[in-house]
Amino acid sequence: MNVAADPVLQALVFAVDTTRGQMSVTLSVNGAVITGVLVSAEEYAAAVVAQIRRSRSGNGEGEGLEDFFTPVAEQARERRERHTAASLAGGSAPEPELPAYLHLVDAFTVTGDHLPQGPGATWRIRADDVSGWSVNPISAPGRRDS
Repeated sequence: MNVAADPVLQALVFAVDTTRGQMSVTLSVNGAVITGVLVSAEEYAAAVVAQIRRSRSGNGEGEGLEDFFTPVAEQARERRERHTAASLAGGSAPEPELPAYLHLVDAFTVTGDHLPQGPGATWRIRADDVSGWSVNPISAPGRRDS
């Protein structure tokens, strides 16, 4: 059963998207606990493209896959620019377009007493799949988080 996404979480994601900020979060997603750094859709797309390029075997394998993520970044940039233009124009701000997805980098699924170590993964998560969240990361001792 899908329930509506938390509007406070969507507002937080909107703020990160429009400012291109970052924030460490921990999420409960369909029973799994995921911790990572919430980033804009633009930064997410750039991170995925970088991962694709790093994973190529040097023979052109996977070439063009990064083009799939260009629209994600462009839509996010356009939404950010519309919001910025409306804010600078003064008057009443239009209703924000609350995002349906949130994006994490350096993310880990937390299981049992296993704490995150090393580089994390890049995740795209539907906002309405998040049942709980916190702005505090879960991390191993000595690990630096945002």
